Amino acid sequence: MSSEVRSGPFDIYANSLLAATFSHPDEVLSSSVLSTAEKRCVLAAWASDAFSVRNNPWLRQLPGAPEAIPLKDILRALRSLDDDDDEGPPPFTGGMGQRQQRPPDQVTALAS
Repeated sequence: MSSEVRSGPFDIYANSLLAATFSHPDEVLSSSVLSTAEKRCVLAAWASDAFSVRNNPWLRQLPGAPEAIPLKDILRALRSLDDDDDEGPPPFTGGMGQRQQRPPDQVTALAS
C-alpha cells in the first residue's frame, strides 16, 4: 500500500469540484499536480452513486461536466492506482479446504 495518508476528512463535494476540472479519468491519472492519495479521492468521488446518471446507473456525470463517463473507466483508473501500490506478489488467498486424514486405527474402527 501507499505510504501516503489522508490528512483531513474526505469531502465528496470538494473532490467532485476538483474532478470537474478533468474530462476523463485518464487525465486524473496523468496529473503531475495531484498525489496518489488525492487522485484516489478524486476518482472515488467521481465514482460515487451521488453522480450517477438517472436511468443509466453505469454512467457518472459531475455537475457542469459536458458528458457522462462510464463507471468502468473510473473504476479502471482506480484499479491502476492500486496496481501502482503493489510492490510484491499478491497475498495468498487460500485454497480449497481439505478434510483432515483420520488415523488408521479410527478408519478400521469405523469400518467394522
